[in-house]
Amino acid sequence: MAGFALLQTHEIKGFEEFREVVAGAPREVVQIQKGMLSGRLSHALIDGLCIDTASFNLGLRTKGVSGADGVVIGMLADSTDRVTRFSYESCPGDVLVTPPGTEHENRYYGGSKVIIASIRSEDISSSFACEGELSDPAAWRRSHYKGNAHTVQSVVPRLQSLVARLGNASLTAESADFWKRAVIEAMSANIVQGRSSERDGPRPSALKIVRQVEEYLDEAGPGPVHISKICSYMHLPRRTLHRAFQEALGIGPIAFLKHRRLCSAHTALRLPKDSRTISDIALHYGFQSLGRFSGYYYRMFGEYPSETRRARRTPHQNGSPRIESPQP
Repeated sequence: MAGFALLQTHEIKGFEEFREVVAGAPREVVQIQKGMLSGRLSHALIDGLCIDTASFNLGLRTKGVSGADGVVIGMLADSTDRVTRFSYESCPGDVLVTPPGTEHENRYYGGSKVIIASIRSEDISSSFACEGELSDPAAWRRSHYKGNAHTVQSVVPRLQSLVARLGNASLTAESADFWKRAVIEAMSANIVQGRSSERDGPRPSALKIVRQVEEYLDEAGPGPVHISKICSYMHLPRRTLHRAFQEALGIGPIAFLKHRRLCSAHTALRLPKDSRTISDIALHYGFQSLGRFSGYYYRMFGEYPSETRRARRTPHQNGSPRIESPQP
């Protein structure tokens, strides 16, 4: 019977559509780099192994919590600029392990491509039966592993090609098991060889400050929050807050707050049920002048607010395509 089903490639326009790169594990996304964001997103399934691929052309800040169904291995396939994941600097070929229910936070300074495999506990036990501690799903902890030239030149293209070729294939149970094991082996080669990384990215203390600010903003709701109110809540001077954001995200807190407010306005303008005027939306998110808001918006997203509103999608268009169940 067919053991593999692949979503048709989903062309993306807008950061909102990257909020569920891994099905069932939503994340918060803020567009950081200016321009019109585009990319591709696909979800694949082979004998119970979920493989997700994403590519995008501009810098993003993402955070969330991994699902509860398995260990997630995320490989950075390519990048045009710096990438930090947790407290690690990531280069193409590097992999990050995220156990079930673990927070993840990433900063992409430019366009990137990622490949993500979600491995069930039973597949870990089976695939790593001869690898000592790795055969125990409970032993998998959040870790970062360095790739090398072989990973970039051979493993990444092979994984991308495999997913593309198997998209419409009908596999026997035996062949599906073989290819599932092949994907797991390719994604985990650096882990088995033990090329673990030292923390060389943002300090955990800086990431903690940024995370606490984001949690405060989430609780405060979608409206604007002044920087002085954040400093009072955090009991931190502006200089300390600025250093933390610069180290963790590469931009200051005021710029990040502005990007976040613009992203919230972008999302509101895409919603068919939001009947507010563009001027009202701008004011709600902290922009007094409609002209200035339109200018900021255009520089951020490469289009004017009125263009986003004209092109807004219906709710079913915003969701990802469905995986078709394998047919016997």
